[in-house]
Amino acid sequence: MAKITRKLLYSLLSISLCTLLLFLPSRISPNRPRSFSRVVDLENPFPPPPKIAYFITGSNGDGPRILRLLHAVYHPRNQYLLHLDRAASQQQRENLAVAIQSVETFTAADNVNAVGKADAVNYGGSTPIASVLHGAAILLRYSKDWDWFVNLGASDYPLITQDDFLHVLSFVPKDFNFIEHTSDIGWKEYQRITPIVVDPGLYLASKGGIFMGNKKRALPKAFRFFTGSSSVILSRKLIDFTILGWDNLPRALLLYFSNLKSSDRGYFQTLACNSKEFSNTVVNSDLRFVAWDNPPGKEPRNLRLSDLNKMLGIGAAFARRFLPNDPALDKIDSVVLRRNQGMIVPGGWCVGRPGKGKDPCQLWGDTNILRPGPAAKRFEKLLLRLMENTTFRSNLCIQQ
Repeated sequence: MAKITRKLLYSLLSISLCTLLLFLPSRISPNRPRSFSRVVDLENPFPPPPKIAYFITGSNGDGPRILRLLHAVYHPRNQYLLHLDRAASQQQRENLAVAIQSVETFTAADNVNAVGKADAVNYGGSTPIASVLHGAAILLRYSKDWDWFVNLGASDYPLITQDDFLHVLSFVPKDFNFIEHTSDIGWKEYQRITPIVVDPGLYLASKGGIFMGNKKRALPKAFRFFTGSSSVILSRKLIDFTILGWDNLPRALLLYFSNLKSSDRGYFQTLACNSKEFSNTVVNSDLRFVAWDNPPGKEPRNLRLSDLNKMLGIGAAFARRFLPNDPALDKIDSVVLRRNQGMIVPGGWCVGRPGKGKDPCQLWGDTNILRPGPAAKRFEKLLLRLMENTTFRSNLCIQQ
């Protein structure tokens, strides 16, 4: 793992935000999408921006939400894979594909794809983790030129722009994994871990709910069980390890988790924390903002406009869960992302002249140029808190 100190990271990030160079790249026609202009005779003092592979998922009726989320997290450097599960009709998947193809920027960059043959996803069973692994494998097949894998659901939304996100991650070691985790399983032992469940979505073409076996199994002895959030930000190296499995651990755990309830809330946690190669790369956070009722339930509550100040103040990159077209989303678009309805969040690569009804991202510049805003500073502070030596090392795969 790359060694990093709070002082060094703070200095790098602070200098980068304070002395950001606003390069003015040459404008080019969107009909020549891959001929990104380069600023010549000027040396960029910052590390090259990373590339993110996004897996964005939804269910029946979630096509419009996925499309809105795509516009909010889009950047031509990244890769995007969209998935409407089997609960949605084939017509909904076709409508989503048509909507993608109708956006000139998406087709020009050729970095947005949709899953045509949908997976069954029974939330609470083992099919969610199978779907995530399927999405990661497809993204690897489309392109191996990315640094982190991020899974988002239709009820998620960003709290920072992609320029903010990519800029701050430019200074983070690329082997870091952002996985909320704990070995303090508590009530989950009896409700999620020891029961044997069967998810018919693994073998039936039609929809079927999960069902419980009549016996329970003991807690595992060959590895330590960890649990946490189903939302993760995983390094490319960990994704390679998970898919290719040069060690047998990923496959062994996958067989164990195939009969586990809520498999997506423990698989990556258990995998990373039981691997010597990855256990010291895990940052104990999913970089998301969620809110819980009091007393808390098993799922976070829906976010509202009244939560906006709190969710922005924490510095998280994403938040969940939002209801479709909630006023809070409109406020985030206007105040934080500066995104107009139906348009992509503008970034340093967008060199068109904004105007009424005009999308500045119709004209492209150099996609290496980032223009982070105030939200990047909040995100930077969150990472600094998480990566303080005393905090970071004491939270590495906590054994409780």
